[in-house]
Amino acid sequence: MADRNPNTTPEIEKKTSNSQSSVSINADATAVRDGEDGTDSVNGSNGNTTSEDETNPITDLTNSAPQEDVSEARRTESEAQQSLISISSINNGSFEGNPPEPGDDRGTFDNFRTIGDTSIETEDIGIAPTDAESQALITTGFSDSGGSVEESDLSEFLGLTSGSLDTLLDGNATEGSGIKQTFTAQAGDIIEFDYTLLTNEATPTQTFNDSAFFSLGKSSDDSSGSKFALEIADTSDPTFSDKSVEGYLEATDTKTIKVAISEAGTYELGFGIVDLSDSIVDSGILVDDVKLISTGVGPFSPSVEGTQTETDGAITSDVDFTFGNNGFEPASGSSNPAQ
Repeated sequence: MADRNPNTTPEIEKKTSNSQSSVSINADATAVRDGEDGTDSVNGSNGNTTSEDETNPITDLTNSAPQEDVSEARRTESEAQQSLISISSINNGSFEGNPPEPGDDRGTFDNFRTIGDTSIETEDIGIAPTDAESQALITTGFSDSGGSVEESDLSEFLGLTSGSLDTLLDGNATEGSGIKQTFTAQAGDIIEFDYTLLTNEATPTQTFNDSAFFSLGKSSDDSSGSKFALEIADTSDPTFSDKSVEGYLEATDTKTIKVAISEAGTYELGFGIVDLSDSIVDSGILVDDVKLISTGVGPFSPSVEGTQTETDGAITSDVDFTFGNNGFEPASGSSNPAQ
C-alpha cells in the first residue's frame, strides 16, 4: 500500500481489552476458498425509518385558511418533529437482540442486514465485548454463516461505487463481508462505535494489507455510489499482537470512533472488511456498542474557521470526524489525546 498522509486520518482513541481467554489457533484458517458464495440475508426489521405518511409534512398554509386550521397544522407539524427526534437511534447496536434459542448466550443481528461471512461472538472468542455480552464479527473468510463475497457485490450492498474500495484502500480489494442498518439522526448527533481488527496475515504488511472500513450516506438515495466509505484499520496497524483470539494469529487494541452528523435525515450506516491482493489469508473485524448520541444542537460547520458557536466547538472537539454532503472530514480541535 502507498504511504498515507498522516494528516488526513486521525489516530483513534484506544481501549484496552480485558479478555483473559486463551484459545488455540484454527489450523484451517488460511485455506484457499475458490468459488465460495455469500448471501445477503435480512436478520430483522428496521424500526428507525419514518414514512412520509407518518411525518405529515405541511405544504400549504395560505392566508385564507381559518386560524384554527393553521394552529392545528402547526401543532401536527410540531408533533411530527418531536416524533422524529424521539426515534433517532440505532437499534441493537450491542448485537444482543433476542437469541434464536432459549439459553443461547449469543445475541443476534436484529435490525441489521448482512452479506458474506458474519457472526455474533461472545468473550469466548478471546476478546471481551465492550458492551453487554455480544459483539459482531465480520470476516473475509468462510464459516457456517456463509462465505465472503466479491468486492463488487459488497460495494453494491453498501451503496458504494464498484471499484471505489480499491481507490480508498490503495490496493486490489478481492472479497469481503459487511453489515448495515438504517437510522434517523438530527443535526449534531454523534455516531460512536468500538472495533478491533483481527488477522492471520503477517504484520505489518503493505502487500496483503487487509482493511476494515465503515460507510455512511442518506438512505433516500439507493443508487450505487450514493454512500461514502472511510478506512478505519488495516494490517499495518502497529498495535497488532498475539491476544489469543480464536481463529486469528493477532489482534489490534480495541478503539473507538466518533462521527458528528451535520444534517438531519435518515441515514444508512455500514461496516465492512476486505482482502487485499489475495483471497487466501483471512482477517476480521469485531464491532460493538454502535450508538447514536443525541446532542440537541443544530447544524454546524466544523471545517470553516470562525463559524462555530461555543456549543458547536465543544461538540466537534470531542469527535474524530464530521459527516456532511461531501462525505467525511477530520474534525478540527479534537480533544482525543491519541490524535
